[in-house]
Amino acid sequence: MRIMTSNIWGDYFGNPVSVREGGLYSIFTRYSPDILGFQEVTASWYKGDALKKLSEEYFFVGTEMFESKNFVPFCYKKSSGLDLIEKGYEYLADTPDISKGITWGVFKSDACAFAVCNTHFWWKEGKEHDRIREKNAKQLCERMQYIRAKYSCPVFAMGDLNCTHLSTVFEVFSENGVQKLFDKAVKKSDVCSHHGDPVKEKDGTYRGCRTQKGAELSIDHILMLGRAKVLQYTVVEDQEALDATDHSPVFADVEL
Repeated sequence: MRIMTSNIWGDYFGNPVSVREGGLYSIFTRYSPDILGFQEVTASWYKGDALKKLSEEYFFVGTEMFESKNFVPFCYKKSSGLDLIEKGYEYLADTPDISKGITWGVFKSDACAFAVCNTHFWWKEGKEHDRIREKNAKQLCERMQYIRAKYSCPVFAMGDLNCTHLSTVFEVFSENGVQKLFDKAVKKSDVCSHHGDPVKEKDGTYRGCRTQKGAELSIDHILMLGRAKVLQYTVVEDQEALDATDHSPVFADVEL
């Protein structure tokens, strides 16, 4: 099973969706994840073509909640044979940003059961903001533990956590038994997931560059509570991804 997370760069900065969404759509179809989580899904992304095209092959979780401003929906492949048996959304408490929340779902198939949480943590820098992210992490852990206790299945979490591997956020995860898939992967990318803002060209298109930063500075992560074999953990550096967003999509291939 392939799980992918992608911060698609909301159009907060005069960076229109229309000139970037085609590149990300090509990435999503090329790597064809079974589960695909998004962050920064603004109204323009909801109205654009990429999500509409994806809906031909994917069921979406959380998009029906856009009136309550869910910026973190995810989707799962229609051909996967997965049965969604429970789902939910919760705003990240004590976080002064309505775009930060958790969308989650529990799945069953003929072979197994598992759950997914898709999230986006608080973003500012500084110790007082680290405390907010620690609260975000505790809330995520509580949701993951609730699901695992109810369904006795592995629970995956993914998203832009706005912190590196060395953050105190990961101490919270460790205390709650939540592991980084990066650490467990047989094969992994040794590059940072955040490559910086693409530059707008004269013709209105965007051009991004590969980062020279290492994986220790990644801020997009995939996590797990429970057990699974992690075959690979990959940061996508295809040019279409570099041009479309400041965050490279990240995916993990796992065996339950």
